[in-house]
Amino acid sequence: MITLCGFPASNYYGLVQHALLLKGIDFKEELNYPGHPEYRAKSPMGKVPCMVTEHGCLSETAAMIEYIEAAYPENPIMPSEPFLRAKGFELMRIAELYIELSGRRFLPEILMGVGKSESNRKLMLPVLKNAFKCLEQLGSFGPYLLGKDLTQTDIVVRYSIKTGIMAGEKIFSIDFMENTPQLKAWWDLMKDDPISQQVDLQAQQSFPSFIAYLQKAFGK
Repeated sequence: MITLCGFPASNYYGLVQHALLLKGIDFKEELNYPGHPEYRAKSPMGKVPCMVTEHGCLSETAAMIEYIEAAYPENPIMPSEPFLRAKGFELMRIAELYIELSGRRFLPEILMGVGKSESNRKLMLPVLKNAFKCLEQLGSFGPYLLGKDLTQTDIVVRYSIKTGIMAGEKIFSIDFMENTPQLKAWWDLMKDDPISQQVDLQAQQSFPSFIAYLQKAFGK
């Protein structure tokens, strides 16, 4: 059986958790924070989450998603048509590279009150605005990003843009989806999905413990 290791407050943990639940794969959860030596043995870069499989450990989200899709082919969550599949990866990369990573720059400030950076603000604001517009332009919204079926792309994009949305609210006082009505409708659809609600509730419940871990780890 797969063991998903990490902490539910992590958006990437939620991403993999959602994919496992959507595919109907039995799995266990193991609470781990990245600073512990035993976790580093499973995830050498200390990244969260990691996955323990019968074959060994995987520690990159993209690798985990690829593994569960190939190892558990029943109930596929990626289209088989080559162009549609590539379009899905295009949307996922935009969300991860330009929204998640841009928003992640502000997490120390949002979570721990560390160092306000005007240079980060000037650099990342146009990147974030443009990336949200790109998702609006490239998605098919029928009603999901690639059409009528919920796919891996919807899951990856949902959990990736959470960080950017939070940065918009907390750092810029901006709703990045204000001018992307189709993306906003899709976001609301995904938010109301039962699996999303299950994952979100677990993340919310685990958030105080995560903050306590950060405070202890960084002496706050």
